[in-house]
Amino acid sequence: MSGWLNGIVKAVHSGDCITIMGKTASGPPPEKVLTLSSLMAPRLARAPDSRDEPYAWESREFLRRMCIGREVVFRVDYSVPSIGRDFGSVFVRANTESGQENVACSVVAAGWARVRNAPAGASDVSPDYAELIRLQEQATEAGIGVFGKETAAKAVREMPTDPLNTEALLESHKGQAVPGLVEYVVNGGTVRVTLLDNFHTITIFVAGIQCPSMGRRGPAPAAGANGNGATGQVAASAEPVPEPYAREAKHFCECMVLHREIRVVLEGVDKYQNLFGTLFKPDSDSPVDLADQLLRLGLAKTADWSMSMLSHAATEKLRLAERSAKDARLRIWRDYTPPPKVSSSLSSNFTGKVLEIISGDLLVVVDAATDMERRVCLASVRSPKVGNPRRDIKPEPYGPEAKEFLRQRLVGKTVKVAIDYSRKVVMAGEAGDSSVDRSMDFGSVTLTDPSTAAALADKSEEPAGQCPNLGEMLVLRGLATVVRHRGDEERASNYDALMQAEAKAQKNKKGMHSAKESPVNHINDLSLREAAHKARQYLPFLQRGGRLHAVVEVVLSGHRMKLYIPKENVMVVFSLAGVRAPGRVKDTVEPFADEALAFTRRRCLQHDVEVEVENVDKTGTFLGTLHLNGGRVNLGQAILESGLASLHPMFNPERAVNGHELKQCETRAKEARLKMWANYDPSKEMDLAGNGEASSRGGNAEVWEVVVTEVRDGGELYVQRKEKTQSVDWLADQLAGLGLMEQPATGGVGYKPSPGTVCCARFSEDNQWYRAKVEKLSGGNAEVFYLDFGNLETLPLSKLATLDSPSLTVAALPPLAQSVSLAGLKVPSLEEDFGYEAGEMLSELTIGKTLRAKIEDREKVDGKRGAENLLVTLSDPGATGGISVNASMVKAGLARCVRPRNQRIGAVVDSLKKFQEAARGSRANMWQYGDIDSDEDL
Repeated sequence: MSGWLNGIVKAVHSGDCITIMGKTASGPPPEKVLTLSSLMAPRLARAPDSRDEPYAWESREFLRRMCIGREVVFRVDYSVPSIGRDFGSVFVRANTESGQENVACSVVAAGWARVRNAPAGASDVSPDYAELIRLQEQATEAGIGVFGKETAAKAVREMPTDPLNTEALLESHKGQAVPGLVEYVVNGGTVRVTLLDNFHTITIFVAGIQCPSMGRRGPAPAAGANGNGATGQVAASAEPVPEPYAREAKHFCECMVLHREIRVVLEGVDKYQNLFGTLFKPDSDSPVDLADQLLRLGLAKTADWSMSMLSHAATEKLRLAERSAKDARLRIWRDYTPPPKVSSSLSSNFTGKVLEIISGDLLVVVDAATDMERRVCLASVRSPKVGNPRRDIKPEPYGPEAKEFLRQRLVGKTVKVAIDYSRKVVMAGEAGDSSVDRSMDFGSVTLTDPSTAAALADKSEEPAGQCPNLGEMLVLRGLATVVRHRGDEERASNYDALMQAEAKAQKNKKGMHSAKESPVNHINDLSLREAAHKARQYLPFLQRGGRLHAVVEVVLSGHRMKLYIPKENVMVVFSLAGVRAPGRVKDTVEPFADEALAFTRRRCLQHDVEVEVENVDKTGTFLGTLHLNGGRVNLGQAILESGLASLHPMFNPERAVNGHELKQCETRAKEARLKMWANYDPSKEMDLAGNGEASSRGGNAEVWEVVVTEVRDGGELYVQRKEKTQSVDWLADQLAGLGLMEQPATGGVGYKPSPGTVCCARFSEDNQWYRAKVEKLSGGNAEVFYLDFGNLETLPLSKLATLDSPSLTVAALPPLAQSVSLAGLKVPSLEEDFGYEAGEMLSELTIGKTLRAKIEDREKVDGKRGAENLLVTLSDPGATGGISVNASMVKAGLARCVRPRNQRIGAVVDSLKKFQEAARGSRANMWQYGDIDSDEDL
């Protein structure tokens, strides 16, 4: 049998035409398209608007089932150059005595092809022409195949005529294994399939993978377009250039599924209405997944954009197949180099409690094994930025919502962290500083307790009984997006689940994917320095609210923090009343400052708490009590009992609601010698002789019992004598009797007093009437000075009333507020460095307290609102062993001694020098850079 060749049938195009491929060690083998000699079978439709010839489908199916994928022996009998076709004889192996079966004879015997008429002696006929004629006569007599008695219309398959609706097709077939036949392979990952249930011919992209492209044929430029008439070069440039291994991928796909029956599972449709699906070859009991095979051979890579359409189990299977090809460096991965990993001495998997949510994709977790605070970025997840009001950076849409979503569900809860990868991130430095490389851990975070997870998760989104992954929870609600990684970048271990969650969020139009505008919450930030004057206006509302729900946003020190109060929609600075913890002053760190800060951070940072506001100081810091754990734990008592804080030197337990409890907590810490009380010695407590008060010379110093009502700029205070409290009450009764609540007094509407006039003014915080003196007028407003309290306020003229004859006694009564200053000291004004800190401390030490004021001297000062200004030493008689207010200010480095103008003030200054030397030695506050150059100072 000379000229005979061996091969394998790769494709069957019709009932008389096949493609045979040879064998090769590597790469796609040679192919031969061969038409069976002397046969003529019906033709299938080639265009959408054409129809099959009768029995064309059945004819092709007979030959396909007989030959596809089988080894054959063939030879070319003759060729017709005019049409470029070769005609030949083909034999397949069969269970016969000869061991071979003539394909042409079998087709004619079954009646699925006709024999061409050939004149006698013609050379272009089959060697078995006589046998073929005989078999055709038998088939005609039997009326089988194309020789059947059915009408031509019934012998043509019904083809769909309506345009293909991919969305409807997906909806009707999604998740079903639909039988199909692959008609054409575009490339390794794209095929044209005829669905056997309705004969729809569709193009399907294999979901989850991307194969090398065969290239695209661009429009061929006109000959000579480059100006030199090189038409050959132009034609060559229009030829598509396949990517490496594109031919191998296409050939493998053809060998596996071309003209074979498969099962198609439609998975999804992209925005271009392209259908994506999974192709299975039904071999034996275990169907073979085309995508899995291509990945394992290194002929494809995973595609994240279509992998989101697959189930989690399917994506895991594809990832494993790709990883095995990478490890073996197969084909497209021959030069693969794994991305470098950032080494870390810390464990990659740990369990801990969530301490802080920095943003929707960044949190701080306290490692249970090491007690270290570790920053963890959610792997492969990007949440909108939360912004920074202090830098005037506005939050991105849904950024605050993502942060709050995690805060409500995570803070204080135990989570399991699995670090997926680490990367070096370039952090921008401060102005003038160079950037810094910082290693960041990216991981997957899950809740550890299924019962807690079930309570926290949205039952409509997460299945019950599972520990939800935080990244998936965010993405599923449209509060974050999935990062599109480059090909070899490391990614989250649950990356495919994240992609599926994002696809679901987009479909349901959740959060960022909805057409609605993101919610905007305008918070009144009273924590800014420039908003300090507004804080006092909110005091009555916060006091009347009793126990208010709040969220601790920032912990500044062991006793100071920033709170958000939802009821009033305000952000405030809050300090524990009567409690002071060690802190930081510029470069100076007080002992146990870090431990005190950690104590408060671990217990209340970003927790829901309850606060009772008692007062507000000059700097706008609200003072009060803070309760944790649903109101069961008092933070002030807890930090005192731990030995990480002390009572304020001027705190009077008798005047506080829980003063005795606070005192007992401090006493227990002292007795146990805890932390800052480790070296505590009761015998060395300072007595009154060393409290910074000068001893009275001859006992002539006048001492008043006073209540501080106002703290002004530069250490100026206003006090009321305790013995005149009855006058305050009497004045309130007299003003109430004037009927000013119902209508203004004699002045009436349009009353416009001149500067210096004593009148009635309606205080804005409580809407009560008090005596005041007009300081100046500006348009329809007047600045008034409250004679009995010492504070200033600007009011519209409509809130002023006259004090005429019915109230002459009220008008004639001297002011009850007395101007005083701390003797021997210079306190920085608010415009100077440490002026705010000095005002804050002075307010904490004095406002609302009954103090002992020893008058050291008197001075007449022009412009003062009292007849004279008193220079005093203030002390708290209820503070056992405490030092004076004057000494406390000097010791804290927030005031300094002045040169004495007389002997009496000189004695005061002498008693304060040791405190100033201590402050200078420790470089506290204003002494942080050494001595202060001033001729007035000592």
